[in-house]
Amino acid sequence: MAEPIVFIGDSITELWGFHRAGTFEAYDLIPRGGSGQTARWITMRFRRDLEETGARGVHLLCGVNDIGRNEGFFVPAEEIARTLAGMLDEARALGVKAWIGSIMPAERIPWNPEVQDAPAMIAAVNTWLRDHAHEHGATFIDYHSVLATETGALRPEYGTDGLHLSPAGYAAIEPLMLASLGRIPRPVPAVEAAAPPGKPRPGRLAGIVVAAAAVLAAVAALVLSVR
Repeated sequence: MAEPIVFIGDSITELWGFHRAGTFEAYDLIPRGGSGQTARWITMRFRRDLEETGARGVHLLCGVNDIGRNEGFFVPAEEIARTLAGMLDEARALGVKAWIGSIMPAERIPWNPEVQDAPAMIAAVNTWLRDHAHEHGATFIDYHSVLATETGALRPEYGTDGLHLSPAGYAAIEPLMLASLGRIPRPVPAVEAAAPPGKPRPGRLAGIVVAAAAVLAAVAALVLSVR
């Protein structure tokens, strides 16, 4: 049996555990989300959550509330990245395997219209995580690319208010999450058949990979429905 993994984060994690409780139960995942909490606030309970759950793995997902200025002041992307890195370093020091999710896409911060550069801030933090998470012993999971439009907004079919995910949004990223955590096998990319000369098929391979992910999601949903 796989060891439990604790999901530590803000309302995105809290609602994930609520909307997709069957997934968390089926795959031994423990939700520890706190609505409205910034990354700095989460550092204050990070070690306690690890110790109380006894988990040997942690999935960290936070930072958007820092961008939203929930503590009443602007926090640079570099400082958000440092705070996240500090928690990853703490997990490594405790011998806990870590994964860190990208901040979810958002064109604006619903509760703070004064924030005018949310997509750019989100992109800056995510770029840092993609390039440096491994230096802190963690695996980066890019949820943003699954959910975002070309402008960095959350795709309407995946959200409720432009930032928080709907159940469909969580379902869309769960195959990626479960594969990254080793709970399900990763899809094996199919080798594209040779196209006739002059008739390239540039989108075929991408379509196959997306279809494989969709099949995995459907299988997971079926398993959960018969539990």
